Amino acid sequence: MKFDPKEIENAKVEYGRRVMIDFASPITAKENFKRALERKQLWMPMTGDKMNFTPEIVPDNTARALVTQGKPYEGPKGGLDMFGVYWEYVPSANGSIVRPGNPTLTDVTKWREVIKFPDVDSWDWEKSAREDREYLANSTKAQLFCILTGYFERLISFMDFGPAAYALMNRKTKDSVKELMDAIADLWIDVVDHVHKYYGDLIDGITIHDDWGAQDGPFFNERVVREMLVPYMRKVNDHIHSLGYITNLHSCGKVEKLLPCMIDAGWDAWDGMAINDYHMLYEQYADKILMNVPASECPADADAETQKEWAARFADEFAVREKPATLSNYDNPGIDFDFELYKLSREKFSA
Repeated sequence: MKFDPKEIENAKVEYGRRVMIDFASPITAKENFKRALERKQLWMPMTGDKMNFTPEIVPDNTARALVTQGKPYEGPKGGLDMFGVYWEYVPSANGSIVRPGNPTLTDVTKWREVIKFPDVDSWDWEKSAREDREYLANSTKAQLFCILTGYFERLISFMDFGPAAYALMNRKTKDSVKELMDAIADLWIDVVDHVHKYYGDLIDGITIHDDWGAQDGPFFNERVVREMLVPYMRKVNDHIHSLGYITNLHSCGKVEKLLPCMIDAGWDAWDGMAINDYHMLYEQYADKILMNVPASECPADADAETQKEWAARFADEFAVREKPATLSNYDNPGIDFDFELYKLSREKFSA
Protein backbone atom coordinates (compact mmCIF):
# COMPACT_ATOMS: atom_id res chain seq x y z
CA MET A 1 0.00 0.00 0.00
CA LYS A 2 2.07 2.90 -1.32
CA PHE A 3 1.75 6.34 0.27
CA ASP A 4 -0.66 8.72 -1.46
CA PRO A 5 -0.33 12.48 -0.68
CA LYS A 6 -4.13 12.61 -0.44
CA GLU A 7 -3.80 10.72 2.85
CA ILE A 8 -2.48 13.95 4.35
CA GLU A 9 -4.48 16.40 2.27
CA ASN A 10 -7.76 14.84 3.43
CA ALA A 11 -6.75 14.30 7.08
CA LYS A 12 -9.14 15.34 9.86
CA VAL A 13 -7.57 17.12 12.83
CA GLU A 14 -9.14 17.62 16.25
CA TYR A 15 -7.48 19.93 18.76
CA GLY A 16 -8.00 19.29 22.45
CA ARG A 17 -6.02 18.02 25.43
CA ARG A 18 -3.87 16.33 22.82
CA VAL A 19 -3.99 16.53 19.03
CA MET A 20 -6.09 13.81 17.39
CA ILE A 21 -5.57 13.12 13.68
CA ASP A 22 -7.45 10.84 11.34
CA PHE A 23 -5.33 10.51 8.22
CA ALA A 24 -7.13 9.34 5.07
CA SER A 25 -5.06 6.17 5.27
CA PRO A 26 -5.79 2.72 3.79
CA ILE A 27 -6.61 1.36 7.28
CA THR A 28 -7.82 2.97 10.50
CA ALA A 29 -5.51 4.16 13.27
CA LYS A 30 -7.03 1.39 15.42
CA GLU A 31 -5.94 -1.31 12.98
CA ASN A 32 -2.52 0.25 12.48
CA PHE A 33 -1.89 0.41 16.23
CA LYS A 34 -2.80 -3.26 16.62
CA ARG A 35 -0.67 -4.16 13.59
CA ALA A 36 2.31 -2.41 15.17
CA LEU A 37 2.36 -5.08 17.87
CA GLU A 38 2.74 -7.62 15.05
CA ARG A 39 5.40 -5.56 13.21
CA LYS A 40 2.98 -4.97 10.33
CA GLN A 41 2.25 -1.26 10.81
CA LEU A 42 1.81 1.04 7.79
CA TRP A 43 3.00 4.15 9.66
CA MET A 44 4.30 5.08 13.10
CA PRO A 45 1.29 5.25 15.43
CA MET A 46 0.62 8.13 17.82
CA THR A 47 -0.61 8.14 21.41
CA GLY A 48 -3.97 9.43 20.24
CA ASP A 49 -4.43 6.29 18.12
CA LYS A 50 -5.52 4.51 21.29
CA MET A 51 -8.18 5.78 23.67
CA ASN A 52 -8.96 4.84 27.25
CA PHE A 53 -12.59 3.88 27.76
CA THR A 54 -13.73 4.74 31.31
CA PRO A 55 -17.53 4.48 31.57
CA GLU A 56 -19.38 5.99 34.50
CA ILE A 57 -20.67 2.59 35.67
CA VAL A 58 -17.27 2.02 37.33
CA PRO A 59 -17.19 3.99 40.62
CA ASP A 60 -13.48 4.82 40.24
CA ASN A 61 -14.11 6.73 37.02
CA THR A 62 -16.55 9.17 38.61
CA ALA A 63 -14.54 9.37 41.84
CA ARG A 64 -11.41 10.29 39.91
CA ALA A 65 -13.28 12.57 37.48
CA LEU A 66 -12.03 10.68 34.44
CA VAL A 67 -15.14 9.50 32.61
CA THR A 68 -14.73 8.88 28.87
CA GLN A 69 -17.68 7.23 27.16
CA GLY A 70 -20.18 7.64 24.35
CA LYS A 71 -22.44 10.22 25.98
CA PRO A 72 -21.30 13.32 27.90
CA TYR A 73 -20.96 12.79 31.63
CA GLU A 74 -22.77 15.42 33.68
CA GLY A 75 -22.71 13.84 37.12
CA PRO A 76 -20.64 14.66 40.21
CA LYS A 77 -16.84 14.61 40.25
CA GLY A 78 -15.07 12.98 43.17
CA GLY A 79 -16.71 10.73 45.74
CA LEU A 80 -16.42 7.07 46.70
CA ASP A 81 -14.42 4.63 44.57
CA MET A 82 -15.20 0.93 44.17
CA PHE A 83 -13.72 0.18 47.61
CA GLY A 84 -15.59 2.98 49.37
CA VAL A 85 -12.51 5.22 49.59
CA TYR A 86 -13.34 8.93 49.24
CA TRP A 87 -11.57 10.91 46.49
CA GLU A 88 -11.66 14.70 46.70
CA TYR A 89 -12.02 16.52 43.38
CA VAL A 90 -9.51 19.34 42.86
CA PRO A 91 -10.81 21.74 40.17
CA SER A 92 -7.41 23.34 39.46
CA ALA A 93 -5.98 19.89 38.62
CA ASN A 94 -9.19 18.62 36.97
CA GLY A 95 -8.66 15.42 38.92
CA SER A 96 -9.15 13.80 42.32
CA ILE A 97 -6.95 12.68 45.19
CA VAL A 98 -7.38 10.81 48.44
CA ARG A 99 -6.68 13.41 51.11
CA PRO A 100 -3.81 12.02 53.24
CA GLY A 101 -3.93 11.78 57.02
CA ASN A 102 -6.97 9.57 57.52
CA PRO A 103 -6.16 6.26 55.79
CA THR A 104 -8.72 3.49 55.41
CA LEU A 105 -6.11 0.88 56.31
CA THR A 106 -3.49 1.52 59.00
CA ASP A 107 -2.26 -2.07 59.44
CA VAL A 108 -1.91 -4.02 56.22
CA THR A 109 -1.92 -7.34 58.12
CA LYS A 110 -5.59 -6.57 58.94
CA TRP A 111 -6.66 -5.92 55.33
CA ARG A 112 -9.18 -8.78 55.29
CA GLU A 113 -11.00 -7.24 58.24
CA VAL A 114 -10.99 -3.69 56.86
CA ILE A 115 -11.10 -3.74 53.05
CA LYS A 116 -14.46 -4.53 51.46
CA PHE A 117 -14.10 -5.70 47.87
CA PRO A 118 -16.66 -4.45 45.35
CA ASP A 119 -19.42 -6.49 43.78
CA VAL A 120 -18.51 -6.16 40.11
CA ASP A 121 -21.81 -7.77 39.07
CA SER A 122 -23.71 -4.85 40.61
CA TRP A 123 -22.30 -2.33 38.11
CA ASP A 124 -24.75 -1.70 35.26
CA TRP A 125 -22.74 -3.35 32.49
CA GLU A 126 -25.79 -3.92 30.30
CA LYS A 127 -26.62 -0.21 30.36
CA SER A 128 -23.10 0.77 29.36
CA ALA A 129 -22.88 -1.87 26.65
CA ARG A 130 -26.18 -0.65 25.22
CA GLU A 131 -25.43 3.08 25.42
CA ASP A 132 -21.77 2.88 24.37
CA ARG A 133 -22.04 0.30 21.60
CA GLU A 134 -22.30 2.86 18.80
CA TYR A 135 -19.46 4.97 20.25
CA LEU A 136 -17.14 1.98 20.47
CA ALA A 137 -18.18 0.45 17.14
CA ASN A 138 -17.62 3.71 15.23
CA SER A 139 -14.27 4.53 16.82
CA THR A 140 -11.31 4.75 14.46
CA LYS A 141 -8.99 4.51 17.48
CA ALA A 142 -8.07 1.45 19.51
CA GLN A 143 -10.33 1.37 22.57
CA LEU A 144 -8.71 0.24 25.83
CA PHE A 145 -10.86 -0.33 28.89
CA CYS A 146 -9.00 1.47 31.66
CA ILE A 147 -8.55 0.48 35.31
CA LEU A 148 -7.50 3.78 36.83
CA THR A 149 -5.98 2.67 40.14
CA GLY A 150 -3.87 -0.45 39.79
CA TYR A 151 -1.63 -2.21 42.30
CA PHE A 152 0.75 0.08 44.21
CA GLU A 153 -1.57 3.03 43.54
CA ARG A 154 -4.41 1.04 45.10
CA LEU A 155 -2.30 0.35 48.18
CA ILE A 156 -1.56 4.09 48.42
CA SER A 157 -5.29 4.86 48.26
CA PHE A 158 -5.83 2.54 51.23
CA MET A 159 -2.84 3.53 53.38
CA ASP A 160 -1.35 6.87 52.15
CA PHE A 161 1.96 6.95 50.30
CA GLY A 162 4.55 6.57 53.07
CA PRO A 163 2.92 3.65 54.92
CA ALA A 164 2.15 1.92 51.60
CA ALA A 165 5.77 2.11 50.46
CA TYR A 166 6.97 0.91 53.87
CA ALA A 167 4.52 -2.02 53.87
CA LEU A 168 5.77 -3.04 50.44
CA MET A 169 9.35 -3.38 51.71
CA ASN A 170 8.96 -4.36 55.37
CA ARG A 171 9.72 -8.05 55.88
CA LYS A 172 7.02 -8.23 58.60
CA THR A 173 4.27 -7.02 56.29
CA LYS A 174 5.36 -8.24 52.86
CA ASP A 175 3.38 -11.47 53.01
CA SER A 176 0.19 -9.57 53.83
CA VAL A 177 0.82 -7.19 50.94
CA LYS A 178 1.33 -10.14 48.60
CA GLU A 179 -1.96 -11.65 49.70
CA LEU A 180 -3.70 -8.32 49.12
CA MET A 181 -2.07 -7.92 45.68
CA ASP A 182 -3.25 -11.40 44.75
CA ALA A 183 -6.80 -10.53 45.80
CA ILE A 184 -6.62 -7.32 43.75
CA ALA A 185 -5.37 -9.37 40.77
CA ASP A 186 -8.40 -11.66 41.10
CA LEU A 187 -10.63 -8.57 41.17
CA TRP A 188 -9.09 -7.24 37.94
CA ILE A 189 -9.60 -10.64 36.30
CA ASP A 190 -13.26 -10.43 37.31
CA VAL A 191 -13.51 -6.93 35.82
CA VAL A 192 -11.82 -8.04 32.60
CA ASP A 193 -14.20 -11.00 32.29
CA HIS A 194 -17.14 -8.60 32.53
CA VAL A 195 -15.53 -6.36 29.90
CA HIS A 196 -15.18 -9.33 27.56
CA LYS A 197 -18.73 -10.53 28.21
CA TYR A 198 -20.45 -7.19 27.65
CA TYR A 199 -18.24 -5.38 25.11
CA GLY A 200 -16.47 -8.26 23.38
CA ASP A 201 -14.32 -7.21 20.43
CA LEU A 202 -15.56 -3.61 20.64
CA ILE A 203 -12.73 -3.33 23.18
CA ASP A 204 -9.17 -3.85 21.94
CA GLY A 205 -7.29 -4.02 25.22
CA ILE A 206 -6.93 -3.13 28.87
CA THR A 207 -5.00 -0.20 30.37
CA ILE A 208 -4.02 -0.26 34.04
CA HIS A 209 -2.58 2.80 35.82
CA ASP A 210 0.22 2.19 38.30
CA ASP A 211 2.74 5.00 38.82
CA TRP A 212 6.15 3.78 39.97
CA GLY A 213 8.32 6.88 40.16
CA ALA A 214 8.96 10.56 40.76
CA GLN A 215 10.91 13.08 38.67
CA ASP A 216 14.32 11.81 39.77
CA GLY A 217 13.82 8.05 39.88
CA PRO A 218 11.61 5.10 40.87
CA PHE A 219 9.95 4.73 44.26
CA PHE A 220 11.51 1.30 44.75
CA ASN A 221 14.18 -0.92 43.24
CA GLU A 222 13.84 -3.75 40.76
CA ARG A 223 14.02 -6.44 43.44
CA VAL A 224 10.97 -5.05 45.23
CA VAL A 225 8.97 -4.77 42.00
CA ARG A 226 9.84 -8.30 40.92
CA GLU A 227 8.81 -9.75 44.26
CA MET A 228 5.82 -7.61 45.18
CA LEU A 229 4.17 -6.54 41.90
CA VAL A 230 5.32 -8.52 38.86
CA PRO A 231 3.71 -11.89 39.77
CA TYR A 232 0.28 -10.34 40.26
CA MET A 233 0.52 -8.21 37.13
CA ARG A 234 1.58 -11.30 35.18
CA LYS A 235 -1.40 -13.23 36.51
CA VAL A 236 -3.80 -10.59 35.20
CA ASN A 237 -1.96 -9.95 31.93
CA ASP A 238 -1.87 -13.64 31.05
CA HIS A 239 -5.64 -13.72 31.49
CA ILE A 240 -6.10 -10.56 29.40
CA HIS A 241 -4.02 -12.09 26.61
CA SER A 242 -6.06 -15.31 26.77
CA LEU A 243 -9.10 -13.21 25.77
CA GLY A 244 -7.27 -11.68 22.81
CA TYR A 245 -6.85 -8.23 24.37
CA ILE A 246 -3.79 -5.94 24.42
CA THR A 247 -2.19 -5.03 27.76
CA ASN A 248 -1.13 -1.40 28.30
CA LEU A 249 0.55 0.03 31.41
CA HIS A 250 0.32 3.74 32.19
CA SER A 251 3.15 4.37 34.65
CA CYS A 252 4.49 7.86 35.32
CA GLY A 253 7.83 8.95 36.74
CA LYS A 254 11.45 8.34 35.82
CA VAL A 255 11.05 4.57 35.84
CA GLU A 256 13.45 3.56 33.05
CA LYS A 257 15.32 1.18 35.39
CA LEU A 258 12.12 -0.82 35.85
CA LEU A 259 11.31 -1.43 32.19
CA PRO A 260 12.59 -5.06 32.36
CA CYS A 261 10.04 -5.63 35.13
CA MET A 262 7.25 -4.32 32.91
CA ILE A 263 8.32 -6.67 30.13
CA ASP A 264 8.46 -9.68 32.45
CA ALA A 265 5.03 -8.74 33.85
CA GLY A 266 3.57 -9.22 30.36
CA TRP A 267 2.81 -5.66 29.29
CA ASP A 268 2.53 -5.16 25.52
CA ALA A 269 2.78 -1.36 25.74
CA TRP A 270 3.88 1.32 28.19
CA ASP A 271 2.81 4.97 28.44
CA GLY A 272 5.60 6.89 30.15
CA MET A 273 6.85 10.43 30.65
CA ALA A 274 9.38 12.44 28.67
CA ILE A 275 11.82 12.50 31.62
CA ASN A 276 12.95 8.96 30.77
CA ASP A 277 15.92 8.26 28.45
CA TYR A 278 14.07 7.00 25.39
CA HIS A 279 17.16 6.80 23.21
CA MET A 280 18.60 4.19 25.57
CA LEU A 281 15.27 2.49 26.24
CA TYR A 282 14.40 2.21 22.56
CA GLU A 283 17.79 0.75 21.70
CA GLN A 284 17.57 -1.88 24.44
CA TYR A 285 13.89 -2.77 24.73
CA ALA A 286 11.84 -1.66 21.69
CA ASP A 287 11.74 -5.22 20.36
CA LYS A 288 10.03 -6.33 23.59
CA ILE A 289 7.54 -3.59 24.49
CA LEU A 290 5.73 -0.83 22.59
CA MET A 291 6.83 2.43 24.21
CA ASN A 292 5.45 5.92 23.85
CA VAL A 293 8.36 8.07 22.63
CA PRO A 294 8.18 11.88 23.04
CA ALA A 295 9.50 14.37 20.52
CA SER A 296 10.36 16.82 23.29
CA GLU A 297 13.82 17.55 21.85
CA CYS A 298 12.16 19.50 19.04
CA PRO A 299 11.93 23.14 20.20
CA ALA A 300 8.47 24.01 21.46
CA ASP A 301 8.37 27.17 19.32
CA ALA A 302 9.76 25.53 16.16
CA ASP A 303 8.41 26.75 12.83
CA ALA A 304 7.04 24.37 10.21
CA GLU A 305 10.33 23.69 8.46
CA THR A 306 12.16 23.06 11.73
CA GLN A 307 9.43 20.65 12.81
CA LYS A 308 9.83 18.74 9.56
CA GLU A 309 13.61 18.54 10.06
CA TRP A 310 13.16 17.13 13.54
CA ALA A 311 10.50 14.71 12.28
CA ALA A 312 13.04 13.34 9.77
CA ARG A 313 15.57 12.75 12.58
CA PHE A 314 12.87 11.17 14.72
CA ALA A 315 11.78 8.87 11.88
CA ASP A 316 15.36 7.75 11.25
CA GLU A 317 15.72 6.60 14.85
CA PHE A 318 12.27 5.50 15.97
CA ALA A 319 10.24 4.62 12.85
CA VAL A 320 11.51 1.06 12.52
CA ARG A 321 9.08 -1.71 11.59
CA GLU A 322 10.86 -4.43 13.59
CA LYS A 323 11.07 -2.18 16.67
CA PRO A 324 7.69 -0.43 16.78
CA ALA A 325 7.00 2.60 18.96
CA THR A 326 4.32 5.28 19.18
CA LEU A 327 4.82 9.05 19.02
CA SER A 328 3.77 10.65 22.30
CA ASN A 329 1.10 13.28 21.77
CA TYR A 330 1.56 14.34 25.40
CA ASP A 331 4.70 16.25 24.36
CA ASN A 332 3.56 17.26 20.90
CA PRO A 333 5.95 19.62 19.09
CA GLY A 334 3.37 20.67 16.51
CA ILE A 335 1.03 19.56 13.79
CA ASP A 336 3.68 19.87 11.06
CA PHE A 337 5.85 17.37 12.93
CA ASP A 338 2.95 14.90 13.08
CA PHE A 339 2.14 15.22 9.38
CA GLU A 340 5.78 14.87 8.32
CA LEU A 341 6.34 11.84 10.55
CA TYR A 342 3.25 10.18 9.13
CA LYS A 343 4.43 10.80 5.56
CA LEU A 344 8.00 9.65 6.21
CA SER A 345 7.01 6.51 8.10
CA ARG A 346 4.35 5.63 5.50
CA GLU A 347 6.96 5.93 2.76
CA LYS A 348 9.50 4.00 4.80
CA PHE A 349 7.18 1.11 5.67
CA SER A 350 5.74 0.78 2.16
CA ALA A 351 9.12 0.75 0.41
